[in-house]
Amino acid sequence: MDLSNNNLYGELSRTWGECHNLTYLSLSSNNISGSIPPELGESTQLRKLDLSDNHLVGEIPKELMKLNFLIYLNLSHNELSGELPNEIGSLSELDHLDISYNNLSGPVPKEVGKSSKLLYLNLGNNRFNGTIPTQIGDLISLNILLELSHNDLTGGIPSEIGSLQNLENLNLSHNMLSGHIPFSFEEMESLLSIDVSYNQLEGRIPTNKAFQNLSFDAFKNNKDLCGNVSGLQACDSSGTSKSNAMDKHKVVIIIILPLLGVIFLILASVGVFFIFYRKKMDVKEDQEEIQKDLFCVWNYDGSIVYEDIIEATENFSPRHCIGTGGYGSVYKAELSTGQVVAVKKLHPLEDCSGPGSKAFLEEISALSEVCHRNIVRLYGFCLHARHSFIISEYLERGNLSKVLSDIEEAVKLDWVRRVNIIKGVANAFSYLHHDCSPPIVHRDI
Repeated sequence: MDLSNNNLYGELSRTWGECHNLTYLSLSSNNISGSIPPELGESTQLRKLDLSDNHLVGEIPKELMKLNFLIYLNLSHNELSGELPNEIGSLSELDHLDISYNNLSGPVPKEVGKSSKLLYLNLGNNRFNGTIPTQIGDLISLNILLELSHNDLTGGIPSEIGSLQNLENLNLSHNMLSGHIPFSFEEMESLLSIDVSYNQLEGRIPTNKAFQNLSFDAFKNNKDLCGNVSGLQACDSSGTSKSNAMDKHKVVIIIILPLLGVIFLILASVGVFFIFYRKKMDVKEDQEEIQKDLFCVWNYDGSIVYEDIIEATENFSPRHCIGTGGYGSVYKAELSTGQVVAVKKLHPLEDCSGPGSKAFLEEISALSEVCHRNIVRLYGFCLHARHSFIISEYLERGNLSKVLSDIEEAVKLDWVRRVNIIKGVANAFSYLHHDCSPPIVHRDI
């Protein structure tokens, strides 16, 4: 039934719920006021419901989420308030959802990711707050539009949005989003239009065709975006704009100079110590003393020391061990800051390739320069007379072999995700072999 554009006024009747065979109802572009009657949820055969462009107020009734056959829902351009019901995820057949231009607030419910058949999702021009739920990345059928603009969303842009390989139009503008545009956006080759303006984003923009063809308007009024787009600052080697690089360099110099002074004093003290005892020490003892209590960290909180790791792992207790390999055992460690890291305690080796050797230190130094979204990040290492270990990023769900060996987990890992994993591994190898300086041969995987 199509009653749109008829200048109808008044409130919606509760008797609409008695139309049990009604499949299509459009009352858009009228002057209807009042609230949406919950009884409308009893029209269980509805497949299309369009109440847009009216003066409806109040909350979206949870009863509408019982319309299991609903394919199209448009409540845009009204004065609806309150939160979007969590039950939105129960509309499993829904392919078009438009609730834009209302006064809806609260967080975007993560359950929206369960509406896996969505092709079009427009939540723009409301007052949604909080972070963008990562579950939006589960909407792999989404291809027409993802619209979240003109809200009060905060936090970073989830990298999971990069999984929407078929998406053509993306608008995240006019929010308070921060951080970098995820590297995963490089793989969104179907994008035709993107707008991330009026946020607090920084860093390098993706280099794929969709981003490079955009105008400056799609990026303006952000914190410090850079890239090869007219109107944006060019990026320096670290991925920040050159206009901001000088200020950062000044800060770095202020931090580094005192550190260099401390390091010089330590090295001088160590040098005097070794000169005094060098006649009584053989080559092996020299190496062990040089290594003693050496702790090196790249891009990580320098307050983490040897004792923190020992305490977090309860002196490398077996109950914290999550895996063992040829070079060492891996432990899960929750630090005093609350952050969880993986600690690989190295086995002592008899040959010259073990911890403390020149080859080992050169390899660790090379790994510290690796920065890629598909490669586990190395935070640092510790060489100690009792224990030597490497600190790296902790991955919550373990390795691929573990997931595939678990029947329940393997079912969840569908072929789309498996293909994406293979692509991620290939991208990591390509980076190691061709983009690293110097290139790295991966050997043991």
